[in-house]
Amino acid sequence: MNLEDFESILERGEGIAIEFKRCGNLPEDDTFETICSFANRQGGDIFLGVLNDGTVVGVNEDRALEIQRNVVNRVNNPQSFNVAPLLDMETIRYEGMTVIRIWVPVDAIVHKFKGVVYDRAIDSDVKVMTDTQLSAMYIRKQEYYSERKVYRYLTKDDLRIDLLPRMREMALAKRANHPWGSMGDDELLRSARLFLKDYETGEEGFTLGAALVLGRDEVIASIAPAYKTDAYVQLEDRDRYDDRLVVRLRAEAPP
Repeated sequence: MNLEDFESILERGEGIAIEFKRCGNLPEDDTFETICSFANRQGGDIFLGVLNDGTVVGVNEDRALEIQRNVVNRVNNPQSFNVAPLLDMETIRYEGMTVIRIWVPVDAIVHKFKGVVYDRAIDSDVKVMTDTQLSAMYIRKQEYYSERKVYRYLTKDDLRIDLLPRMREMALAKRANHPWGSMGDDELLRSARLFLKDYETGEEGFTLGAALVLGRDEVIASIAPAYKTDAYVQLEDRDRYDDRLVVRLRAEAPP
C-alpha cells in the first residue's frame, strides 16, 4: 500500500472494512475479533499502530516482526480459531513510525474466534447471538462464489491467452471428444466460466477465476495477494510454527 492510499484511509476513518488498533507489546483479543468479523462479512484492513480517530502512533519498531508472527500463530491456533482465516500483512513507514497492515479477505467459511462468531456492522465487531443470525450467515456464505466475481477492467492484455492451447490439450487428454477441442478462444472462456455476465449489475467481463488461472504474475499479485501460500507444519507446540514454507508464484515464462 502506498502512502497516498494510507493517508486517504486515515482521512476516511473506520468503517465496515477499515479498523484502527492501538498495539502495545502484542495484539489484544479485539484485533482477532476484528479478523473474525472481516472474514465473515466482506473482508477489510486492520491497521495496528493507529488510534480510533486516525492518529498514527505506530508500533514498537523493534517488535514489529514479533507482532506479525504472533498474529499468524494465533490465527492458526485451533484453540483460537475453528478455521484459520486467510490474511496478508505488510509494514508501512509513516512519518518515522511503523504501522502494520493486516488484510483479511472474505471467504466461504463461517469463522469463530474462541468459539464465538463475529460479524461486522458499520465500524463495530458484533457477536452473532441468535440461531436466525447464524443461519443467515451460513446461507450467505454458501451462496458466495468469489471466483465468479466480475472484474470490469480486467482485459485480455492482463491474461496469458497463450495458455489456452494447453488448456485444450489437457481437456482432450482427459476426454477425447471434449467440446473445448473445437471451440474458439472466446467461446472456451465463456464455457469455462472465466468470462461471465453479472446479472446483479448487468456487467460482463473476466472473472477472478480468469485472473487466477490465466493472469500474469503482476495481475495475480495485485488482485489476490492472499494466494501467496503460507504452508506450515505443527508437530508439538500448538502455539507456534515447527516449520514453515512460503510458496510463491514462479517466474513467468517468456512468450
